[in-house]
Amino acid sequence: MSRPRKDQQLDIQRQAIRETIRLLDERDAHEITLADVAAAVGCKAPALYAYFAGKEALLIAAHNEGFRILLREKLAVASKNARDPLNQLCEGGLIYLRFAFERPGLYRLMFSPPLVKGLSRDPFATDPGAECLTVLRSAVTACQKEGYLPGMDAAHMAFVLWSAVHGAASLLLLGRAPGQTKPDSHAAASVIHSIMSFIQSSQAGN
Repeated sequence: MSRPRKDQQLDIQRQAIRETIRLLDERDAHEITLADVAAAVGCKAPALYAYFAGKEALLIAAHNEGFRILLREKLAVASKNARDPLNQLCEGGLIYLRFAFERPGLYRLMFSPPLVKGLSRDPFATDPGAECLTVLRSAVTACQKEGYLPGMDAAHMAFVLWSAVHGAASLLLLGRAPGQTKPDSHAAASVIHSIMSFIQSSQAGN
């Protein structure tokens, strides 16, 4: 039997990560097995060992892919709103919430990961994770140049804003917001709009 072409090999790797991300929405990370992923991909479990040392390595790959996806979406928002930093902040927050509500299992893996060797519990330990925060900080800095959030440290404000949006997403996904019975993306979006009202009111002269 001839060996698979390199592009076929890479396709198995991509599919395994993609199917792991899908399975994370159906069950907890510790319940997913390599056999589950292999069945979803359409290969035998041993074939996955050509790309992943084990289940832990596959979870790390899915975790890192999540941050790459989030970073691409945030960079697209930044490019679209290059001349409107206030709207960039708003749309960036909404994109973050959409990511969390559309991929809740992946979101949990990224920000509340299980104890896996080699997987940092610091969401900003990977390059894409750190860059996501950098994009947010750059938007804060751009807003400050237009008179918003005067005198505040941009890095600190970026972390504060991320904490507020992340907290809202996490609580709403867990069903722990006041009066909430199920995940509600509209309630999460209202948090973004409240934050933006605060930022707008901080501009000198308002």
